[in-house]
Amino acid sequence: MNGGNALKDCPTDWKEANEWEKNANGGIEYEDYDQETKPLWKWNCGFKLDYDGGLMSVSGRFYPPKSHYGETWGGIVTVYFFDKEIAEKKFDCETLEELKEAVEKYVNSLGSKIEAIF
Repeated sequence: MNGGNALKDCPTDWKEANEWEKNANGGIEYEDYDQETKPLWKWNCGFKLDYDGGLMSVSGRFYPPKSHYGETWGGIVTVYFFDKEIAEKKFDCETLEELKEAVEKYVNSLGSKIEAIF
């Protein structure tokens, strides 16, 4: 496929490639997994091999001002690296615009710190 003959360890068919992929990913089916949290192996056309996925994810949940939530916009941003929680920050803002500003500033500051490392 795609020029040349298959050499050592190259799958000879898609069944073999898919079995290797499943084993390499610890039994996880690529299509059933949230690729944002952990890179996974995936065979592509012509048996090119990809290792794709996110290293980091951000999860935030915020509750609007209501009698049973409280009078302000409150919530938490949690940051994960390889599915492990590495940072968490609580927010409590008077307005939705203040919340947006504070959350984006926090997340962007983390991005800047990570970029500075690399």
